[in-house]
Formats: sequence, structure tokens, C-alpha cells
Amino acid sequence: MDISEFILKHLQLPSPIQEIFEDEWKEKNIHVFVKRDDLIHPIITGNKWRKLKEYIDFAQNNEPNSIISFGGAFSNHLYALAFVGFHFNLKTAGIIRGNELSINSNPYLKQMADWGMDLYFLDRESYRKKIIPKELTSKNTMLIPEGGFSNIGVLGLKGLVTELNNQIKADYIVTPVGTGTTAIGICKYSKIKTIGIQTLNNKAEIENNCQEYDLENLLEINGNYIFGKYAKDADVLNKFCDTFLKKHSIMIEPTYTGRMFYGLYDLIENNYFPKNSKLVALHTGGIKLPH
Repeated sequence: MDISEFILKHLQLPSPIQEIFEDEWKEKNIHVFVKRDDLIHPIITGNKWRKLKEYIDFAQNNEPNSIISFGGAFSNHLYALAFVGFHFNLKTAGIIRGNELSINSNPYLKQMADWGMDLYFLDRESYRKKIIPKELTSKNTMLIPEGGFSNIGVLGLKGLVTELNNQIKADYIVTPVGTGTTAIGICKYSKIKTIGIQTLNNKAEIENNCQEYDLENLLEINGNYIFGKYAKDADVLNKFCDTFLKKHSIMIEPTYTGRMFYGLYDLIENNYFPKNSKLVALHTGGIKLPH
């Protein structure tokens, strides 16, 4: 299937933008708009589509033997890649962290295998070194780094910025940060001050990824809302996500978007943003249970 045809038939693009309200923001005249990239598609939701789009286009024009990438047992990125491979008839392989795992360890891995992704389980040391199994090495293999970070992944954010430019004139953009791909792409193409809320302790990795881009000091990485280890449950964070859903009818999860919105609320409360600011919070989606 051609990528343009797929977009027209299956994706909600441009994704909508929705204002949310809190009484505490009225005095400051702070307006918060949520860019609902979570509504793009039930599976390749949010920034997963943004980061994979240019890879798909490249793969369709260059016909690699296989597309390989890395991820954990519940990787949103690999889950989306497996789905994309199935629908675009592209051969995919996922290298999974944890040699104690198998295809049947959880529903996500099982679904990825059902979509045709070949799964390889590495011990943690081999995974850290990003070792690729010999049977996957080929001159015509396309490797997508963990989380989708590369120049190709960053390029995919250009479409998001074009949409935002047509929807709203923002003073700040706030986004969750994993590898930094999304935040870097937003800064590169929007030239708007961007606040990246860290979701794991990887500031050195993010800074390293930023080095090759001229972001004109527009990107600020905030590590105050990690709540311990990546994906670690925190009661206050879980309660925040539940309250947010009840009030705004927007589902968020504690790993990425929950941390981002929690940080955004805290920054507003502590007067980080000047009065009369217009903020865009990017909802980067989240994994869906297999059907």
C-alpha cells in the first residue's frame, strides 16, 4: 500500500487540537491546548507515527531485506513498527531486551509476532551494546535506532509542526522526552521554545542526540518529574492521571504523557510561564492492548 493512500484511509491527520481549562490558570491568563496526536490511529498513535513515517517512505523506495529495531518487552516503538510492517508488507525484526523472555511472555510480544515481526531476545549486556544477531546482518538491511532517533526520525516531525502552524500560534510547546527525537524535531522546524519533560534518567543521551542540531537554545530539558525509574509506579502520578481523565476526558498514562502533564501543571503553578502565554502540550499517545 502506498503511504499516501494509507494516510488518507486510516489516519486522522491533521490531528485535532483541544483547549483544556483549570480555574487556577485564569488569573495568569494561561491557555493550554493539547495537540491530540493520540487520536492519529489506535496502534501507531502519537509520535510513533511521526517518527516512523519517513522510514516507511524510505523503505518503500529502497526495498530493504528487513527493518530492524530495538526495544523492551512493552516497547511502543516496536509495537508500532510491527504493525507498520504488516500493513506495508515490510519485513521487520525486533531485538528485545531480556533473554529470559519469549514470544508468549506478554500480549504485546505475541501480537508483534502475529503481525510477522521476527523477535530476537538478547541478554542485557548484549542489548546494551546493541549487538545485532548474525542472521540479520545484510547490506540491504535498514536499522532504526531504539526509539526511532536519527535524522530520518527527526524529519518526521516536520509534518507535526506544519499542522501546528496552521492551527495555533503558540508561545511554548511542551512534550514528553525519551530519546529526544520528538523535542528535537519540534525545535528544529518550529523555532518555538520547547520544554521537554524527561521520562527516564538519560540526560546524557538526550544531550548527545541534540549536539548535531542547531536548536538555537530553544530546547530546555526538565528532569524534575521522572518519579524514580522509567515506568516506575508512583501513587501521586497515577492519581494525577486518573483525575486528569475524569476532568478532561483525555486518557494519559504514567510513563510518558502523565509525567509531561504533571510537570506542565507544576510549572504553571510555579510561574515558569509568563502571564498571557499560550501553551501547546503534545499528547504523544501510548500503547494499546492487542485485540
